[in-house]
Amino acid sequence: MPTSDLTQPRTGYRVERLTLDNGLRVVLAPEPDCPVTGVAVVYGAGIRSEPQGRTGFAHLFEHLMFQGSENLEKLAHFRHIQGAGGTFNGSTHLDYTRYIQTVPANALERVLFLEADRMRAPRITPETLRNQVDVVKEEIRVNVLNRPFGGFPWLRLPPVMFDTFPNAHDGYGSFTDLDAAGVDEAEEFFDRYYACGNAVLCIAGGFSVEQAEVLVKRHFGDVPARPAPPAPVLSEPDLTE
Repeated sequence: MPTSDLTQPRTGYRVERLTLDNGLRVVLAPEPDCPVTGVAVVYGAGIRSEPQGRTGFAHLFEHLMFQGSENLEKLAHFRHIQGAGGTFNGSTHLDYTRYIQTVPANALERVLFLEADRMRAPRITPETLRNQVDVVKEEIRVNVLNRPFGGFPWLRLPPVMFDTFPNAHDGYGSFTDLDAAGVDEAEEFFDRYYACGNAVLCIAGGFSVEQAEVLVKRHFGDVPARPAPPAPVLSEPDLTE
């Protein structure tokens, strides 16, 4: 039986990096023969970024970023990606939140437009905010609170293991904090943590570097520059017992 090409080392591919004038870092990994392209935008806004009184905001924003943007109505992001035959998702982690799309290679510009539009300004309204707060609270009930031992280890261990707020607080979010969230607080969180200087755009798959650079600059070049916020202090005091 002949050896599959998948077992052979790939050659000729390279990773290119550039930084736009507004501070957005870009990583390009072209594979010209690949029929699909993956696009990820990673923001340095995770659970440990949340300030006191804003627990759950990192996960809440993962939801809000799909609810419309400057030039797109609610749920348009879903429709445009699925209409191109692609898939999408988002996830929240301790130190970052990521948004990913995989589409046919000829839909790259569509994805870049969508991501740039919500990086520029998500559409945050009182109705959308309340709706997504309720969605997040229901996820917490279903996935954590209503499950036997559902709070272990995520809710039970951090306050035992750590003393500093970034490490010790409930990353799912206090219902009190979530219910107290208003549009002003949400916009403040976006302005602070969803800045160009706090994001990395990654593109991999079927495209050329020259093509991608043109499209990235076209869609992201005029996103207002904002620097990355100060990193949270994660050091812990020495254990005394």
